[in-house]
Amino acid sequence: CYSFSILFGQSANFRYDIYNDSELYNRALDISNVSSLWLSDQLSIAQNDRQIIIIQFGYSMYSKMINSLTWRLPDLNLGIRPTENLLISGRFFGFHLDRDTPQITGLGIHYNFGKDTYWIISFQKSAINGLNDFRLVSSSFLLERYFIKSFFDIFLGIGANSYINRSYYFSSNLPDKIEGDIKYISAKIQFPYKDIKFGISSKVSSELQLIQLFIIKGFL
Repeated sequence: CYSFSILFGQSANFRYDIYNDSELYNRALDISNVSSLWLSDQLSIAQNDRQIIIIQFGYSMYSKMINSLTWRLPDLNLGIRPTENLLISGRFFGFHLDRDTPQITGLGIHYNFGKDTYWIISFQKSAINGLNDFRLVSSSFLLERYFIKSFFDIFLGIGANSYINRSYYFSSNLPDKIEGDIKYISAKIQFPYKDIKFGISSKVSSELQLIQLFIIKGFL
C-alpha cells in the first residue's frame, strides 16, 4: 500500500506486447536503460541547508519516442537528516498509466563533506514493481561537487548505475534477465524562492539524456 499515488502528468508505456519478436529485445533494452537512469535521481542538498526533513517532487522527461510516446515520469523523494553530514532518503509512491500502475520503492544514503570544497557522495537502490511485463531493480552511485552562486546553487556530478530487469513476458527472443550498466554525468541548478527551491537538472550518458524539473521543500 502506497501513501501517495500520482494521478496526473505522466506519460509512458512499459509494455512489450506492441513489438514483434525481431525488435523486442532492443526495445526492452531501451525501456530498461531509460527506467534505470530515471530511478538514479537523488537528493542534492546545499551546504547551508539545515532542515531535518526534505521533500522533492518533479518530473523527468526523455525526448525520444518509446512505444509511440514521449516519456514524462514523476519523481518523489523524501529525505531525513539525522546528522549535519548524513541524509537518508526514500521513495515510496505509485502512479497511474493507461495499462499499468507502477510502484516505486527505494532507499538511499548521502554523505556530505568538506568546507572550502563541498562534496556529496550518494548511494541508492530503487525498484519498479507492479508492471505487467517486468520488474527492474537499479543501484546508483553519485559523486557531486557543490558550487554556490549569488542567487542559485549548482551541483555537478559523475554517476554509475547498474540494473537487473527480470522479465515476465514470454518470447524466444527475450531472455528472462537483462542486465546493464550506465555511466553518466549530471548537472543540477536550484533557485531559492522564499522557503522553497525550484530546480532543473540533466543526466547525460553516451546514449541517453533525461531532463528533470522539480521543487524542494524543507521542514524543521
